[in-house]
Parts: sequence; structure tokens; C-alpha cells
Amino acid sequence: MTILLFAVLASAEICAAPLKGGVGDPQFCRVERAQEIETPFFTVVVEPELLVGVDREGRRLRVQPTLLKEAAQFTIEVFDGTDLPQWPDCTEITETPVNLVTWHDCRVVSKGFYGRRLAARLESKHVLIEYRYGPEGTTLSPALERMTQSVRVRAN
Repeated sequence: MTILLFAVLASAEICAAPLKGGVGDPQFCRVERAQEIETPFFTVVVEPELLVGVDREGRRLRVQPTLLKEAAQFTIEVFDGTDLPQWPDCTEITETPVNLVTWHDCRVVSKGFYGRRLAARLESKHVLIEYRYGPEGTTLSPALERMTQSVRVRAN
């Protein structure tokens, strides 16, 4: 339990005045420089000049450039159970084994929005990494991909 409290407090300590997100959203802190955020479930390096929020006892992290979700959004979420999400809007899902874990990768382009989803089973849970951006968020696409590449998920 100490680790959980430390992880959640560490993300809140990156800013002096958290910003309230919308309904169902975490409180957000602006990251001024690249910052590694660690929870009991994963670590990720968040790019500078973005808002980051951690909630659900460290199971979910959300990153976005503004409090509005329209431009771009990056999310990591850990769920109990091994059932992977169904993606009916994915025409092709690529499976890639990495260190005994198979990642399911889907890319979606629809109505001016681009999205990428990655999911994997880890023992009695699964993890979902997702980002999306619209026309206003296109310049963030390299940062979103770098954050995706920096994610390290804890298997236990």
C-alpha cells in the first residue's frame, strides 16, 4: 500500500496547483519537462508541456495538451481479468510477441482522427495503451509515439 500511495502522490507532486478535469477525469498537472511517472502497474515518460493525471489507484494515466480532449489524448489503463477489449472499428490487428507477452496493435483512421491501440494480457489482468489525435493535435503525434515506446508494464 505504501508504494501505491507514493506513486499517486508522486504524480500529484509534479505541480503546485492541480487542474480539475471533467466528469470521470483525474486531476491534471502540467509537466514542464520530460517526467517519468511511476505507478504500481506501469511507468511511462511523459513528454514536456502536457497535462498528466493519474487515477483509479494508479491503474489509469491520462495525458493531453489541454483540458479539452479534442486535440489529442494518451491513456494507459490496467484492468482486472484477461479478456482483451473488442475493437470492431479495427480492420487489421497486428500481434507482436515481446518478452513472452503478445501485444495486439490496432491503428484507426476515421473522420480526420488517427488512433493507435495496444493491448496485452498479463497474468490475471490486461493493459490497454491508447492514443488519438485530430487535426489540431497532429504536431503531437511524435510525442505520443515516444510515450507509447517508453511504457514499461509490471507483470506482477
